[in-house]
Order: sequence, then C-alpha cells, then structure tokens
Amino acid sequence: MPQLSAYLSFDGNCAEAMRFYEHVLGGRLEALVRYADAPPDAAMPPLSAEDAGRIMHARLGLDEQTLMGSDATAGHPYSGKQGVALSLAYPTVSDAQRVFDLLADGGSITMPLQKTFWAEAYGALIDRYGTRWMVSGGRLTH
Repeated sequence: MPQLSAYLSFDGNCAEAMRFYEHVLGGRLEALVRYADAPPDAAMPPLSAEDAGRIMHARLGLDEQTLMGSDATAGHPYSGKQGVALSLAYPTVSDAQRVFDLLADGGSITMPLQKTFWAEAYGALIDRYGTRWMVSGGRLTH
C-alpha cells in the first residue's frame, strides 16, 4: 500500500507556513530546502534572486505521516489552493478545539467547531496561508 501525503503550494511563504504547522501540529520540520540550495547539475532553469530564496521542498514529519510543501516560482506562478482540504481527526474534543483555534488564528472560520451527526465536534476553516482544514474531535456512538 502506498503512503499518501499532502503537498502544499505557497507563494513565497512556505517556510513560514511550515514552521507554523510544526508549531500547531507537532512533529518535526525535517527539510527546508531553498531553490538556491539545489546542486548545479539539478537541471534547474535560471532563477531570479527572489525565486532562488524560495523553498523548493519542505517536509514536516508527523509520526507516520508527512506534510510537504514548496513555493511557486515565476516560471510556475502560484494559482492558489483550490478544491482540496486537509482533514484532521482527534480522539477528543479538547484536542480538536486546541488545534482548530490555533489554525483559525489569522484565518477565517467557514464552519465553527460544533456537534454534528458524525462527531462530537467538527469545524472547517481557511488558515492564514490559504489552506483549507476540516477538524473533528471525538466520535458519536449511536
């Protein structure tokens, strides 16, 4: 079975976003490689000074899971995050509430954390980096 990991795109703030996710989600930032750090034989097109300072690859290890990301460059402009959301499920409402509040800081809540027919708590938001999140905590037993 393959391992499925999310890979997010950013517009120059990948390093900041990945450090934020490291703080909020825990885990460990294992890689933060700038385009300028690529070896000379990496067949990279010429980059502006701004693009050279952007992140080519970031990796946040979360136990057995991985969240990755990179910054767009002038050659491949950023078009935003569209049509996808990251889902976090916690065993308790208190864990879900803590993470939801941290992710929502500076972002916008699209559905407040509340009881649903499938979870003790569920909410949705777009964080300050434009990433959509769905956060749930606890399970309802029927």
